[in-house]
Amino acid sequence: MCATSKQSADAVVFSSYFSRRRGSDLRAITTIWAAARATSAASSFFDSIKIGEEDFVDGATPANNPINEMWTEAYDTFGIRGDQNWKLEDNIRCLVSIGTGMPSLKPFGNDLKSVGKALLAIATDTEKCAEDFHRHHLLLAKQHRYCRFNVLRGLEDVGLEDASKIDRIIGATRRYIQTQSVFEQFEACSERLSERDSTSPFA
Repeated sequence: MCATSKQSADAVVFSSYFSRRRGSDLRAITTIWAAARATSAASSFFDSIKIGEEDFVDGATPANNPINEMWTEAYDTFGIRGDQNWKLEDNIRCLVSIGTGMPSLKPFGNDLKSVGKALLAIATDTEKCAEDFHRHHLLLAKQHRYCRFNVLRGLEDVGLEDASKIDRIIGATRRYIQTQSVFEQFEACSERLSERDSTSPFA
């Protein structure tokens, strides 16, 4: 999972396995509850948490959609060192990405407040990240080895604090997954997942 370092403003990955890229300093001192607390510490709702000598907050700003961080992790973990012909994309059976609703458009305004809101929307736009990943991995998508699911309408104005709008979330999600195109994608994704070799480390 990802959190944001208050000191560097970078996304930091917490994992239960060793990473040659990151070393083991955080892994040695981070408990599961502390990592969960760090990744969910949205600054407008929760205080930061100190792990070791570093403060961490919500991973949303630099990695609200952490698919690129996941890709790097998978390559570092499963890649064959010294084999220049090994490609992660050739070893992916099915990669599933799930969004939390399409954001509404936030135009730049003329005052500082509206500009700030527009910049925040850009920084936390999971769909832009998903679209970029799709463009760079077209073969995965065409072969239904990359599936992105995200409710298209109905959740634009539902924020983190809107627990009372659970009925809207349920209704919009049900409507989305029952559309023909999404149903077909679900079927293709399900078929890919059912083909997965249980001995393979790749999902």
